[in-house]
Amino acid sequence: MGALKEKQALDDAMNRIESEALRMGGLVDNLLTLARLDEATDLALVETDLVPIALEAAKDASVAEHKRTILVTDFAGKKIGSSYRVKAKVDAMALRQVFTNLLANASRFSPADKTVELVIGIQGSKTVIEVRDHGEGIPKQLREKVFERFFRADNSRNRETGGSGLGLSIVKTILDRHRATIVALETDGGGTTMRIELT
Repeated sequence: MGALKEKQALDDAMNRIESEALRMGGLVDNLLTLARLDEATDLALVETDLVPIALEAAKDASVAEHKRTILVTDFAGKKIGSSYRVKAKVDAMALRQVFTNLLANASRFSPADKTVELVIGIQGSKTVIEVRDHGEGIPKQLREKVFERFFRADNSRNRETGGSGLGLSIVKTILDRHRATIVALETDGGGTTMRIELT
């Protein structure tokens, strides 16, 4: 019985070490991304169909977040596929990073049984993208601060979920380079909506 307890303790320690190594690897990746963005000149903005980028990011996020349901819809709530078109002048690789970070963040802070939505369309003269979660939400007084480097609304919760406080800062930096805006809003029924407007 003692050997069994020792093996369990060793397994637990190895799992903690692996988890911490993954977290540190993610932190280093985020720091390198920010350093590259800080050093880069303007992004190469090209007229691009955003739908394939959104669909691919949603598919990857669903797998990475243990088969979480991620819906890609238009603003009428209709599920969209590759025949739907939404174009804007963007750097495709940088925008993919935006989708990846926002979907990971939404998944991380939503209950496992809740759907995350990536909504995309044209409103007036703007291309609008929203990533909606149905988690706890962000208190109103912190909604602007979440885009600051290393800001975490709740340090203990973020350590548990692996957040470094850099993901949304990377998103904001990329969108600033696109001369786009992002705001954190409350999702109807609870949660957070990250709303991007590209002109």
